[in-house]
Amino acid sequence: MKYNNILLKYLEIFSKEKNKQKIFKEYLKRFSENEVIDWNNFDGHIVASGFVYAIKEKKFLVLLHKDINMFLYPGGHIETNDKDVLQAAIREIKEETGLTELNQIIIGNDKIIPFDIDSHKISYNKRLNLPEHYHFDFRYFFTIDKIENIKIDKKEHSSYKWIDLSELARDKNFKVIILKIKKIIKEKQLENKSK
Repeated sequence: MKYNNILLKYLEIFSKEKNKQKIFKEYLKRFSENEVIDWNNFDGHIVASGFVYAIKEKKFLVLLHKDINMFLYPGGHIETNDKDVLQAAIREIKEETGLTELNQIIIGNDKIIPFDIDSHKISYNKRLNLPEHYHFDFRYFFTIDKIENIKIDKKEHSSYKWIDLSELARDKNFKVIILKIKKIIKEKQLENKSK
């Protein structure tokens, strides 16, 4: 599925985000399907990620990223052999955590539609000598039954932790998405499944 089509379907579900998605929409007009996932496109590129929620403990997994020294959800760049952006998100989670049994929370009736698309600037990366550029982050929501031991990718991350919704909400990086996360947990009755 083309990225513009994913965005259109996304905006059918999240119609209030039309202004929020203007930068991404304009970006998609300027570049081909291959250029929007090219890591060397320093106007920006699409990346794939996932929030992982352990239902029994009601906690989210976050990883401490070495380059930016921040706790983030797992994710990364799309590779040319990824079938689609969802497969890229699943691959990245597996590579960065060692988790294998992920259950996707599907938004609407199409699993390729993320629960959030976020446009944010990535600062200059000194270690890799990469210039500042945009990431257009397709965020998916996955659950696991209970907390598992994680095998982090030590090239990218130095540690990890499982945090509850209140700690996630206190992190300035997640404030813009917390209402969506709360809504998914309530609508999918994830808070009741562990009882």
